[in-house]
Amino acid sequence: MELADKFARFVAHTEIQDVDPSVIEHIKKLTLKQVMGMLVGSTAPTCKKVIHYVKENPGRPESGIYGLGFKTDVAQAALINGFFGHASEMEDDQFPGGGISDVTTWPALLTAADKWKLSGKETVVALYVGQEMQNRIAYWASVGTDPIGICNLPFIGIYGATASCAKAFELTEAQIKASFGLAMVQGLGYIHTWGTDAHFWESATVCRNAVLNVIMAKAGATSNPVIEKCLDMLTGGDKNIEFDKMTEGLGQAPFYTNDTWIKKWGFCFFTHNFVDALADMMAKHSFSNEDIEEITLHFDELRKVVDRPDPKDAEDSRFSTQHILAYQLVHGECGLDTCTDVAINDPALVEVRKKIKVVYHPEYPKRYFAGEGRVDIKLKNGKLMTEALEQPYGGPKFPLSMDQSVDIYRKYCRGILSETQIERTKDIILNMENEPDLQELFDICTFRHMVR
Repeated sequence: MELADKFARFVAHTEIQDVDPSVIEHIKKLTLKQVMGMLVGSTAPTCKKVIHYVKENPGRPESGIYGLGFKTDVAQAALINGFFGHASEMEDDQFPGGGISDVTTWPALLTAADKWKLSGKETVVALYVGQEMQNRIAYWASVGTDPIGICNLPFIGIYGATASCAKAFELTEAQIKASFGLAMVQGLGYIHTWGTDAHFWESATVCRNAVLNVIMAKAGATSNPVIEKCLDMLTGGDKNIEFDKMTEGLGQAPFYTNDTWIKKWGFCFFTHNFVDALADMMAKHSFSNEDIEEITLHFDELRKVVDRPDPKDAEDSRFSTQHILAYQLVHGECGLDTCTDVAINDPALVEVRKKIKVVYHPEYPKRYFAGEGRVDIKLKNGKLMTEALEQPYGGPKFPLSMDQSVDIYRKYCRGILSETQIERTKDIILNMENEPDLQELFDICTFRHMVR
């Protein structure tokens, strides 16, 4: 229970003066991304199912639903906002870390902050303690979770989301530990769900459960928060997970929160370094789609999940490297139109997908983002070109600036918010540690004027 003890103290006693400026800066970038992701997700056709369910079962009107103009009870709001954030596929992940993400901590905490009327400072601190805890656990546990196809986004994200909400709800150390034990039994995620609604449901239920965990813990619910035992049982008990590393230097640099990679597009992160490599080649060399004879991608074994040469629908195409690279080649830039039914049935893209083949490298470690991220292009005139990126732009080796993060926010919010609303919400987020509350942000993003 040593991990639960140490993390509970960290969650209970961290205050705004303990949060490094670099962490606050990164939290703002992730907040831009997640607010935008929930708004974009609210418009996704696949979300109609969860919207119907929540409208039929709203409970008390406590927290707003992003983009839809109605309220539900806080747990239902966290569920649907979490589904939206992930359905946009704009979540930001950490590697190593088994895909641990901000799409559990942010939707859960921002929904809770709406109900509990948190200040900007309180919101920043709550987001930090949750993201820092889950990123640390996931980083060191991934040696065991990656090779067996575990998706840590829900398995370990449940701890981060619960920690954030526990801070927001001002739980004691003992209550926080109890909430961790409740979290332990409520987060499941597997790589084979990717490309289906079940993948969004994995993280959505984590957001809901995090809120419920702290409500139950505050009410006196008991548990046994043996996080170490849970992770050992999950991974077979033979992976030599270094549990002591998870809390080493906790609260000090290096900050694991800052290792959350930022996504630029709404499709699987496993494809992003290949898109960036291809875009770099297109910028450096003068060639068109018609000049290409063949494209070869070099994959580690876990990337089989994004080897989908003939995606069957829009959600499937978010996990098709062939389709996404075909779109980049034909259109020169990816965006909201990349993964749609129109795009996957476009004859030009269908033809380009046929030119793309995958070579697997069993010598690469069986870990997420193993290998060099290499793309080989053979032109019809016999010329060969190669580009490799171990990480995409947005990873720690190639971090995005705040201006670049704002550009992503503006790009995807257009058509959902007005230009005035985009600029106002951006300004609130960039000043969030100084805001007495975030109600104006929530009002705009949940279209609260529609229910007044």
